[in-house]
Amino acid sequence: MQLRSVTLDRRGYSLGELLWVIVILGILTALAVPRLDWMRYRLNAEQRNISLQLTYAQRLAVSLQHNVQVTVNRSTRRLVVDEDANNDGTYASSERRRVIQLDDGVNFEKNGVADLPAPSPTNELTTIVYRRDGSADQSGVIFINSIRGVSLSTNTDARALEITRATGRATSYRYLNSAWVKGM
Repeated sequence: MQLRSVTLDRRGYSLGELLWVIVILGILTALAVPRLDWMRYRLNAEQRNISLQLTYAQRLAVSLQHNVQVTVNRSTRRLVVDEDANNDGTYASSERRRVIQLDDGVNFEKNGVADLPAPSPTNELTTIVYRRDGSADQSGVIFINSIRGVSLSTNTDARALEITRATGRATSYRYLNSAWVKGM
């Protein structure tokens, strides 16, 4: 009969070792969480969502071969996508409508931020009509800002989507160090 050594048969970790790991992870988390800027992540997500909805509206206009109207409602913080099946420019109850609500704390606000760099358009869009060929009826910009940025009069949270008339594409911008930077 062989006797096994207790020290050689050790598998796993002791309770004390696991508690030390949990304590160290807790300290690291307590130091890291206050440094995260959750509003920045929410604004980036909303900018991507709006860009996705604009692309969806453009593709819908091409595939259904009728106009699709996108309306930016600043007061209710909504993006409304109307399929204009009879191309009359108005919404009828027989036509489909999608309503996209912005996240809490996010608004369609320019808040005095500088215009996009030239040759970008300077007009702020409230309505975009995508035509059957995928083009937009006009060029312009949709601005997005946080309630925090508006109330503090800072523009660090400002985002913009530039709509190109010929292609209907949305290009993303963010406001960084007093200048617009293309892309996320």
